[in-house]
Amino acid sequence: MTNTQRKEIPRYVFPAVGGLFMTYLYNVVDGIFVGQGVGAAALGAVNIGVPFITSVVAIAAMFPMGGATVVAIRMGRGDEKGANQAFMTSVVLTLLVSAILTVVGMVFAGPIVDLSGGAQLSREMRDMAVDYLFYYSAFSIPMLMSTCLSTFVRNDGSPALSFLGMAVGAVANIFLDWLFIFPFQMGVIGAAVASGLGQISAVLVLLTHFIRKRGSLRLSGFHLSAPLMGKICKRGVPEAVSQLNTPVTAFCYNLVLAHLVGDMGVSTFSVLSFIYSLANAILSGVAQGLQPLWGNHYGQKDTGGLKSLLRDGITINAALSVLVYGFLFLLAVPVIRIFNQEPALVDAASKALPLFALSFIPMALNLIFTAYFYSTKRTVQADVIAVSRGIVVKAACIFLMPALLGEGVIWLAPLAAECITLVLSIFFNRCSQLAYR
Repeated sequence: MTNTQRKEIPRYVFPAVGGLFMTYLYNVVDGIFVGQGVGAAALGAVNIGVPFITSVVAIAAMFPMGGATVVAIRMGRGDEKGANQAFMTSVVLTLLVSAILTVVGMVFAGPIVDLSGGAQLSREMRDMAVDYLFYYSAFSIPMLMSTCLSTFVRNDGSPALSFLGMAVGAVANIFLDWLFIFPFQMGVIGAAVASGLGQISAVLVLLTHFIRKRGSLRLSGFHLSAPLMGKICKRGVPEAVSQLNTPVTAFCYNLVLAHLVGDMGVSTFSVLSFIYSLANAILSGVAQGLQPLWGNHYGQKDTGGLKSLLRDGITINAALSVLVYGFLFLLAVPVIRIFNQEPALVDAASKALPLFALSFIPMALNLIFTAYFYSTKRTVQADVIAVSRGIVVKAACIFLMPALLGEGVIWLAPLAAECITLVLSIFFNRCSQLAYR
């Protein structure tokens, strides 16, 4: 890889990290404002809705990330018409799924909260969780479209605008959270509505890329192709499953902690999950930023460039994960107090955070390997890694480790799951060969 090509890494990685960070910041900002303005019960209530909300984001991520992989490879081959067909197909699929999930989230808010552990909590926390989920789901279309458009704007040569769109949405969300929760006293409903309006702001900014025709992709007529839809879904499954790691972790922890500890356990994990989501955004952002570069090099059959980018990605994410862990280890108590000042919650969460955050280090490497494999059409390997760390091994560790080793090890379950998966990642990288097709 030439020095000129290497200079493309920060141009794509920094906006991707920033954009994904802003995406996850919506829920985190909601948590901060309701934790400070309403109380610990409201903080737990917002977290109860996280499994469904992040599951929606993960499922919908299949289309933009799968489509972006197809677009990058076709762009690398010089097939702009085929790239635009993949882009429009991904946009329509995202719109379809987001409309369905809007209805599901609003009609079944109560049962969804109960399935997420709300039935075992206090009536106050359960009711607030239902309200938050209902109003948040009402904005599913802008929520999912902002992520979709951000991905394609970045792939279409405007990574800075991609970041700007998400930043505008996040800033709007912060201001509206303050306005609705403090002056207007709207509680968790205000937090949900603020997030939705912030997402609408992001979509409006991102649409300017296509309205002004800044890149190669166009919002234009197209024909639906079943083989292309299948290809987009196939390429996007690893990213979708990888993002399911967040809701699966939240769902399993909510169930276990609601049974073992009750409201305080769920509130403690709510703080950890918000911190986790931001760490995941930073580390996933590096992988997503490298994706269009991997796709282009794959389309050009540049094996040396692909392997060089993999080494760079591993180095960057390893260093970032150690820095993030060091920051959280040294400043655990101040970080927890950003969300809530109650002594019992601060004490419980600050003891759990150093153990819980250890998982960020192997997670950083697993995210790079997953993105590398699906960007180079090794979908099976990417699927196995994503399913292992995101669903099967993670759930098994969370449920089994406390039962076998006692409650004290529950915060080490993610570390165990990520380490087991990292062994698989290294094995696949050594044993699977690049094949251009």
